Amino acid sequence: MISYTKYTHDLRFPPLIVVVFIILLLNACSSDNDPTPAENQYLESYTKVADYGAVLLQFGASQQGLSSVASQLKYDIAIYEIEYKTNYLGSEIIASGLIGVPNTNEEVPILSFQHGTIAANSDAPTESAEGVFYASFASLGYISLIPDFIGFGSSSEILHPYYNEDLMASSIIDMIRAAKEFIAENDINSDNRLLLAGYSEGGYATMVTHKAIEEKYESEFDLIASAPASGGYDLVAMKDYMVSQDTYAQPFYLAFVTVVYAGINNWTTLVSDLFNEPYASAIPALFDGNNSGSQINAALTTDVSALLTEDFRLNSNSDSKYEQLNEELLNNSPIDWQPIHPMYMYHGTADITVPFENSQSAYDKLISAGASADKVSFVSLEGANHSTGIAPYIISIIDLFNNLK
Repeated sequence: MISYTKYTHDLRFPPLIVVVFIILLLNACSSDNDPTPAENQYLESYTKVADYGAVLLQFGASQQGLSSVASQLKYDIAIYEIEYKTNYLGSEIIASGLIGVPNTNEEVPILSFQHGTIAANSDAPTESAEGVFYASFASLGYISLIPDFIGFGSSSEILHPYYNEDLMASSIIDMIRAAKEFIAENDINSDNRLLLAGYSEGGYATMVTHKAIEEKYESEFDLIASAPASGGYDLVAMKDYMVSQDTYAQPFYLAFVTVVYAGINNWTTLVSDLFNEPYASAIPALFDGNNSGSQINAALTTDVSALLTEDFRLNSNSDSKYEQLNEELLNNSPIDWQPIHPMYMYHGTADITVPFENSQSAYDKLISAGASADKVSFVSLEGANHSTGIAPYIISIIDLFNNLK
């Protein structure tokens, strides 16, 4: 195991995002909607939304104590919003995301960064300043991709397939394909080598995308490495952890998975099997894209015994009523495969939201399944919880990826 020294600054990204948002207001260009040729298979359309100067990006990073990052931001960038075709339960839909493009003649790799759990469409990358922050990785010398995910942005009418392996991986892969068409269409210099990263749900999305590329599309993508962080990879273990707690600060996580799995599988009684009233009746309507995670949490309760039925809490692994749910959780847990390309797992040791032990267990199961310790490594973010782990993770992967590219 690799240990990462505790990051001493108490960073909070919202102030940085505000700085970036101010920069956006000062530097946004008028939107250019460029229809794309019919021969593109995935790319539907793209719109240039802003230009950023490297100096302003450096200022935004340095104001938050990210001096090591600020010093590496060297390219002016343009940010585009794209729409692309992907598949959802057998139907073609239009999804969306951001692309950051550095102003350079050098060939640069592609970096796809997957965001953490959101519930409100207003928090999607194409709708928020936080998405612009992550798209700004382009200034480091990448073509940066920030998928909205199905269920947000252009596909906001669909319930986001939270922790569904196939749908999350396929939609991200289709955005990468659309980005390649965008790159070709605009004569952008890229070596088409691919890096993947993401935090929390984005860590899970990163891992399942890495897995899907190797199992299905190895010849199509030149994957360098991935760096998934703080995801709930072992979903059965995540369920067992949540039901064992007296209190849990993010009850909307379990409610989100339940609503999604119930909808995809047409399990009409799942919500009421797991949740007590008055929460069971209220939960489905809470995930309409208008409520943030904090708003959904406020409508629920952090008291696990009040939130969840006694039968589910005591018998979730023994009662046949929950067998299909456990099978679905297991089927969507990427813990039994052997990565071919390097994968660097990260997790904060003080994380009790998505517990550190979940990543440790997932890593151990990957090794037991035959994964090589030379290909899969586990980086501990010492003393970091689910919120404070973001900054040291980003600082670390910037150095890691700069060395790999």
